[in-house]
Amino acid sequence: MAASCMFAVSAPFAASSSSSSARRSRRFGVVAMASVGQKVYAPGVAVSEGNGGLPKISLKSPQGSEAEIYLFGGCVTSWKVPSGKDLLFVRPDAVFNGQKPISGGIPHCFPQFGPGAIQQHGFARNMNWSITDSEVTEGDPAVTLELKDDSYSRSMWDFSFQALYKVTLHSTSLSTTLTIINTDDKPFSFNSALHTYFSASIAGVSVKGLKGSKTLNKDPDPKNPLEGKEEREEVTFPGFVDCVYLGTPSELTLDNGLGDKIVISNTNWSDAVLWNPHLQMEACYKDFVCVENAKIETVQLGPKESWVAEQKIELI
Repeated sequence: MAASCMFAVSAPFAASSSSSSARRSRRFGVVAMASVGQKVYAPGVAVSEGNGGLPKISLKSPQGSEAEIYLFGGCVTSWKVPSGKDLLFVRPDAVFNGQKPISGGIPHCFPQFGPGAIQQHGFARNMNWSITDSEVTEGDPAVTLELKDDSYSRSMWDFSFQALYKVTLHSTSLSTTLTIINTDDKPFSFNSALHTYFSASIAGVSVKGLKGSKTLNKDPDPKNPLEGKEEREEVTFPGFVDCVYLGTPSELTLDNGLGDKIVISNTNWSDAVLWNPHLQMEACYKDFVCVENAKIETVQLGPKESWVAEQKIELI
């Protein structure tokens, strides 16, 4: 899917009465232009040309934290805390050509997780999203992206939909809200995940909070995962790991082996996935770990129905 620099026209969303009464929030509409850097966004939100000439959104907080998001794939590629340390990881083999999903950061998996009837992990990570809204609340910048069906998506998955993805940068955390809306006149079903790559030193990585969860272990045979139950207080990565966890708690804690602890909390992402390719990616496997919030169980949406899931990753 070729990349484009055209942004969509949209009016600002109506502010929530509950949040606006408690916090000072300013919203900014987005005016469509054919090139980057010519629009008015909320303070702390800017658009420029990124790698490969692809449009890139930059978020900057007054406390010094930063994030970068590419419109291609709606992919967050960088999250830096005030110290300047980037807690996300982009693989060295990642390409920014608008033809292949960006390998790293926080790619979307929608409307399919993993292999299946359509392309691996679905098409949302391989399409151009558009900016519909930006805002700032008590200094925290946020941007909302939108993805709608087109001939490319319908060639694989013949449904009309709207996806909204709000990314908010705080001083030591990054929050996302994904909304999927059925705009078709017939029901559809989907799976989804945020395939988050964290910077890591894999020998020292551990994940807490998964004990007691049902597991679907894709090692050694991804086509026939082994069912089990996680018995460990801390999951470590001594070799290849590709495991789905079902019915996970709303909070996990990642020790990235680099001296950082990150709490990964969520609402309505009912499952989780841990992945490290080990020697399958010998050049970089030691430098990252994927801890993914996911919805493995199929979501069914009737016409005009919606599904919302939230994630927060926070340095503690």
